Amino acid sequence: MQEVMFTKRQSAVITVAAVGTVVFAVAVMVAQIKRINEGQDQQPQGQTEAQDAGPYWKAPEFELTNQDGKAMGLEDMKGKVWLADFIYTTCPGQCPLITAHVARLQGKLPPAVRIVSFSTDPVTDTPAVLKAYGEKAGASERWTFLTGPKERMYDLIKNGFKLAIDAPPGAQIIHSTKLMLVDKTGMVRGFYEGITNDADETIVEDAGKLLKE
Repeated sequence: MQEVMFTKRQSAVITVAAVGTVVFAVAVMVAQIKRINEGQDQQPQGQTEAQDAGPYWKAPEFELTNQDGKAMGLEDMKGKVWLADFIYTTCPGQCPLITAHVARLQGKLPPAVRIVSFSTDPVTDTPAVLKAYGEKAGASERWTFLTGPKERMYDLIKNGFKLAIDAPPGAQIIHSTKLMLVDKTGMVRGFYEGITNDADETIVEDAGKLLKE
């Protein structure tokens, strides 16, 4: 087989083209995420994440499996304030940012506040995979990762939590980057951007208020 040789100039051109392709792909993905977050997440009309507008709706009932292989449902969260996020372990874009953000919040939130991460790729994200992911992220005992049958997970996210999710064939899973705060009675009380830390002070403050209710 004839070996193909490239000059330094040709190699540089190829490298630039490859980087450009990656940048373009990331830009497309970010645009899709922005479209989903701004256009499809079913937040109360006219409300923003940090407003004290009272309860939005009741969190949906669920019965899923945590990273330790144990059943866990909404019933287990009664009497607790918890912060939810939606990620998958092989996500190349927004999920690592969300998880890193939540890991930082873990050190800022009052100790009584729980954290629950719902997988958007439950086929891949088995309990063992989620456990390893959580350990890598530095998750404490109060941070739970949940998985279950794909149909059930997607129905839960889309129709229960009223957040957008889309899994086009052969493409990356696109889903909301929102964080969601739920009170002791299971009512959704706040939405916050999950990628940036702009709302961290508000999240901590809101969670503290809910603990006192």
